[in-house]
Amino acid sequence: MYKRPNADYLDGHEKAEIISYLPDLQQRKVLDLGSGIGRFTRHFATQAAHLTSTDLMSHFVEKNRQNHADLTNVSYLCSDVMQLQFEPASFDFIFLHWLLMYLEDDQMKLLFKRIHQWLKPQGELFFRETCAVVRRTNTKDGYYAHYRTLTEYDTLIKNFTLLKEGHIRAYVYAFADPLQCYWHCRKD
Repeated sequence: MYKRPNADYLDGHEKAEIISYLPDLQQRKVLDLGSGIGRFTRHFATQAAHLTSTDLMSHFVEKNRQNHADLTNVSYLCSDVMQLQFEPASFDFIFLHWLLMYLEDDQMKLLFKRIHQWLKPQGELFFRETCAVVRRTNTKDGYYAHYRTLTEYDTLIKNFTLLKEGHIRAYVYAFADPLQCYWHCRKD
């Protein structure tokens, strides 16, 4: 996103749009997987009883911690998402933003099994990914990502109830790009 023209405009509109899709998080326990520098940390922490913010990159975790030093209900973890361990039914809400494309298929399936375990009954999951019409992998210039189809993500959530899915309108309006997508699900 940050390499695109008008990145500041896009950042503000995309973030506001995604926040508009999220459920009420008042007094809930939230897990943000792959939180990066914390684009959504303040939103989650100002609502939630507690936020656990995770990322693989230590400098991202430290930047997130510095940017949100005033928040007292956030735990920061530097870890590979595949190494994380939490007790069953630990969270009311789990959020992923552009994380799954960096995982292999078997890792992604295992992570979704774990997410299902980590969520409390009636807990909710929100994830957002870049999709493709036809599956492809990008390995250009040291960058590595899987761009999966909408159907692959729809299949992934078979153990959840789909509440809503759609396209990130900010990308549709700015770039005519309907392949920036989100899913909002509930564990029943």
